[in-house]
Amino acid sequence: MLFLNYDDLGFFCSLLLLSFLCRYTLIGPETRECLSTGQWSESTAQCVPRSCGPPPAIDHAEPYETHKLFGDTANYYCTDGYTAGNNSKMVCNAQGVWVPPDGMEAPRCIANFCLRPPELPHAILDSVNKPKYASNIEVSYKCEEGFMLNTTATLRCLMGGEWVPSPYDIGCVPVRCSKPESIDQGYVIGTNYSFGAVVAYSCFKGSVSCLANGQWSSPYPECIPVECPQPVEISDGIVDVQGLMYLSKALYSCKTGYNLVGNSTILCGEKGLWIGGVPSCRPIECSVPKQITNGKVVYTKLQFDHSATYSCNRGYRLQGTKTVRCLASGEWDIEPPACVQISCTPPQPVENGFVEGQDHSYGVTIFYSCFPGFQLVGQDHLTCEEFGWSSSVPVCVVTELGGRFTSKDTGRLDLNFLHGTLIEYRCHHGYDLTSQVRLVCQEDGGWNGTAPSCVPAECQIPPSPDHGWMNVTHGSLGTTLTYTCDEGYELKGEPVRQCVSGRVWTTDAPVCQPVSCGDPGAVDNGTTQGGDFVYPEVLHFQCNPGFVLKGSSTIACQADGKWTGLKPQCEPVSCGPPKIPGDITFKGTEFTYNNKIELSCQPGFILNGRSPSICQADGTWSHKAAACVPARCEKPSPILNGRMLGSEFGYSSKIKYECDEGYTLNGDSTRVCQSDGLWDKPAPRCDIISCDPPEDISHGYVNGSSFNYDDIVEYVCFDGYEVVGDPILRCSAQGLWVGPVPQCQPCICTLPVVKFGVVLGHDRACGDRVHFQQLPCPARATPPGQNTTFGAAPPPACYPPTSPSPIW
Repeated sequence: MLFLNYDDLGFFCSLLLLSFLCRYTLIGPETRECLSTGQWSESTAQCVPRSCGPPPAIDHAEPYETHKLFGDTANYYCTDGYTAGNNSKMVCNAQGVWVPPDGMEAPRCIANFCLRPPELPHAILDSVNKPKYASNIEVSYKCEEGFMLNTTATLRCLMGGEWVPSPYDIGCVPVRCSKPESIDQGYVIGTNYSFGAVVAYSCFKGSVSCLANGQWSSPYPECIPVECPQPVEISDGIVDVQGLMYLSKALYSCKTGYNLVGNSTILCGEKGLWIGGVPSCRPIECSVPKQITNGKVVYTKLQFDHSATYSCNRGYRLQGTKTVRCLASGEWDIEPPACVQISCTPPQPVENGFVEGQDHSYGVTIFYSCFPGFQLVGQDHLTCEEFGWSSSVPVCVVTELGGRFTSKDTGRLDLNFLHGTLIEYRCHHGYDLTSQVRLVCQEDGGWNGTAPSCVPAECQIPPSPDHGWMNVTHGSLGTTLTYTCDEGYELKGEPVRQCVSGRVWTTDAPVCQPVSCGDPGAVDNGTTQGGDFVYPEVLHFQCNPGFVLKGSSTIACQADGKWTGLKPQCEPVSCGPPKIPGDITFKGTEFTYNNKIELSCQPGFILNGRSPSICQADGTWSHKAAACVPARCEKPSPILNGRMLGSEFGYSSKIKYECDEGYTLNGDSTRVCQSDGLWDKPAPRCDIISCDPPEDISHGYVNGSSFNYDDIVEYVCFDGYEVVGDPILRCSAQGLWVGPVPQCQPCICTLPVVKFGVVLGHDRACGDRVHFQQLPCPARATPPGQNTTFGAAPPPACYPPTSPSPIW
C-alpha cells in the first residue's frame, strides 16, 4: 500500500482530503477528510491483492502455482519427451493477467524426439525401426537393389522434432546402364537401359561383298513384310479389313439389332497371326412382353425385329394393334393393346310371346316362347356371339286346336283322338318339360288343359378352357358344346359335350395342353434357362466363362411342335498367339481358353512373370507383362560353425564355403548360380572334428566320454600306481590327441627317518605298513606311546614336558 508523505507539513488543515493510492485492488472510499475537530473521517478502505485466475495452458506442459494473486509465479513442467525452452515461468501482473517475466518469451515445451521417418519409394530405413528417435540421433536410408541414392542418406533429429535434411529430399532412382555397345552386321533392340531392363541383339540377314570390279555381289537380300490371313467372318456381323500386313487392323461390327461381344479391333502380329481373338454378335433382346387382362400374348423370339401377337379370350375384343415389334434399342415399338368385353344389343320382345333371359353379354343364350294358341316360327333361342346375335328374332303365329294336337316342338300331329283319350307328353333327348301334364279329350272336342312345352335342358354353361374356346349350339337334340384349342395347343379329352336330361353334361370338360417340341438337349460348356419344352416356351442359352456362343442365343417352341432353329454351340474363347518381347520364347500351339503355353528366356535370364501362361475367359493371357531379367540367385543363408566367401550372386557366379577351426566341411565347398536363378547344389555343412578313442593303459583307465575337437580326457591310475607323464590329453583340430599317452607305474615310498627309533625293513610300495622300534627318549622327554607301526600317520616322537611339539 502506498501512502502520501506529509511529514514535511507537520499538520493538516481542516477540510483537507487525503487520497489513497493502492497497488492492488482498492475496496472502499478512495479519500479521507480532515474534520474541524482535528480528527480524520472514518474509512473502511483496504487494498486487496489482484487475482489472475488459472494460468494459461501450454502445449505438452502442466502449470504449477501456489497462489493466483498479483506478484505470484506459475511454474510450468513439460511432459515426458519434451524439454522447456528459455523460460518456464509466468507472473501475475497488476492488471490480473499472467505474463512472462520482463524480457522473456512465453514458456514453451520443445520435443526432444522425432517421429519415425516416412517410407520412401524403393528406399529402406537402414536403422533400428522404432516409432520415436531421441534428438541428435542419426538414421540413414539405403536403396533397394537396382536403385541408388540421389543425395545424402543420413538424417539428424533436431530439438523440436524435425529431421534435417528433410526425408522428402531423399530419392532412390533406378540404376541406369550405359548404352549397349553396337555390333557389326547387327543392331540393338530396346531403348530402356534402367535396372532390370533387357535389350536384345539381332543380326542383319545376309550380306553382300564389294567385288574387285567395284560392284556389290548379288543377290541382294530383301525384306518381305509379314502377312496375316483373311480374318474370320462372324455371324450377323461385318469385318472391315484395313490391310493384311504387319500391324494392320481389322475392325469388327455387328448388324443392326446385335451387340458385339469381344474386341472390336484385331491386329496383325509379327508372327503372321491376328491378335485380339474373334468376337461374336449377340442379338439384342427385348424384355418379355407385358401380359394383358382377359387375353394372351404369343411370341417365338424376343430378339430384334421379331414380333409378339396379342389375342383376347372368348367374349373379349382386342382394342389396339395386335402386334408389337422388338426394336434395335431393346424396347417394344408400341404399348400392348387391351381386351374389352363383347356385348350384344338388348334382346327384342316378340309379339304374342315372351323371351326368357335379359343378359346380353357374350356367350349368353336367350329363349323365345309363344303364348297358347300361337306357334313359334324361327329359332327358339339366340346366342350372343362375337359379331352379334346368332340369328334373327322369331315370330309367334296363330295355330288351330281342337280334335287335333299341335306340339310346339315336334310340329303338327296328323292324328284324331276319341273322347276320353288320355295323352302324356315326353320331350326329346336334351329337352325337359315345363310341367308334368296329362291331357284328356273332352266331349266338346277340346282338351282339358294347355299342352306343356319342351325347353332345352338348361345345364349351366361352363367357362371356356384356358388357351381355347367353346361353341355353344342349341339344336333339336339340346345344347351342345364344341371345344377348340388356340394355335399351339392340343385338346385332351372329348371335343363335344351335350346337355342331357337332369341338366348334366355328358362328359368331363377337356383341357388345352401346349404342344411339346421335345428336349433339344444340353449345350456343351453352357447352360440352358427354361425347363419346359412346350409352346410357346423360349429357351435361353448362355455359355460358361471362357466360351462364346455360336448361333442364336434363344430358340422358341412353335405351334407346329418344332423349334425355331438349331441349338447353338459354345466354342472356346481364342486368345491368339501371345504378344511377348522378342527375347522371350513360348512353347505351345493351342491358343484357346484354358490352354497353356510355356514361356522361357535365354540362358542367364529368368522370366519375370508367370509361366505357364493360361488363356483366360476374357481372351487374354495370364502372364500379363512378362520380361526376361538377368538370372540372380538368392543370398545363401550362413552356415553354422563356418562362413561363406563371395558377394556376387548373379548368373554363373561362384561362392565358396570354409569351416571354423575344429570343423570339417561335409559337402562341396563351391556352389554356382545357374541360369534358372537357383544354386547348383545344396549348401554344405560344418561337422565337428572327432578324435579316435584314446589308448588304454595298464594299471589305469581313461576318464572321459566325448572325443570331439577341444575335448579333454584324463588318465587315472589304480591304487598303488601313479601317473608318469601328463595325465590330460586334448583333441586337436587335426583329429589327433595332443601329447604322449602317460603310464601307470608302481608307487614306491622311501623309509622314514625316526629320531629315537629304528625302522625295520626296506623300501615299501604305496599303501604298505612299516614297523619300527622305539629307542629310549632323552632326559625330560615324554614318549607318546609304544607305537610299533605307522602308515600314513606321522612317525612316533618324543615331546618335552613344556612343549606339545615333537622333538625330532
